[in-house]
Amino acid sequence: MQPLSEKAKGKQRAIEPLDAGQPSTITSRPSRDLVIRFPEGTPDLRVLVTERDTLKDVKDTIRRERPQLTTKRLRFIHSGRLLPDTTLLNSWLGELDEKRKHNATDGDSSPETTWVHCSVGREIEEGENEEGQEQKAQLQPARGFDRLASVGFSEADIANFRQQFHSQSASNYLDTDFETEEEYDEHARALEEEWIDSLDSAGSASLSQNSSSNNPAFWQGVLLGFFFPILPFFFFRNHHPPAIFWDNGAPSEPTGSVIFSKLMQMGLVVGFLVNLLFGTWRFLLDAS
Repeated sequence: MQPLSEKAKGKQRAIEPLDAGQPSTITSRPSRDLVIRFPEGTPDLRVLVTERDTLKDVKDTIRRERPQLTTKRLRFIHSGRLLPDTTLLNSWLGELDEKRKHNATDGDSSPETTWVHCSVGREIEEGENEEGQEQKAQLQPARGFDRLASVGFSEADIANFRQQFHSQSASNYLDTDFETEEEYDEHARALEEEWIDSLDSAGSASLSQNSSSNNPAFWQGVLLGFFFPILPFFFFRNHHPPAIFWDNGAPSEPTGSVIFSKLMQMGLVVGFLVNLLFGTWRFLLDAS
């Protein structure tokens, strides 16, 4: 064999080839054994781990060697800790060996066999990856009018509410440009959330106001019903139903009185009854 020139050696672009009898000093990083233990009914699998292997590669090996687990969801557990798929096994096994050497008392530094438990889950459905991203999306809380489904409204009712709401609030979209459909949906759900929250705050404020003993609406109704017992009842009549029809052809229900609140109407009835009792008492008193 022709030796290398001094020029090639000086530039260090080549190395002197080894003679047949010369021992090689180049050593490769040794591979490691990893034993995968499955649940009952599936035999253990010994995997040869190289320097660049990850747990994702081990999953591919398991699906090749164990055909019954091809469509199953696999998770690796070691010492009660869930291992991610991106774990570099060679480095991870080296760290385990260092911990074992540190805790060893007999001075034995030989690498031990590492056992990893493989948890076998349910079948991977069509359109769903192993990480379950589709399932996570389903667990997101409902927003906007979608929250009405939890109180018994059907999908058709929710779609009808949404159509009427956004047709009346079209001015909220005039000055806004949406680049994607996701931005449009996000803006629409934000408007629906704002409207529902305003109803909740108004309802709680009305409830606290009605429950307060210092609310003068009831006493105003009592005084008005006592001194003017007949006149307020003309305003109790229901108005004609508005010219609005639902999709199924049913007419809209007539609205109630917009002049007196429910609490004030109760006061008017109480005042009218007090006036009637007072008049009866005066009549009986004069008759006697």
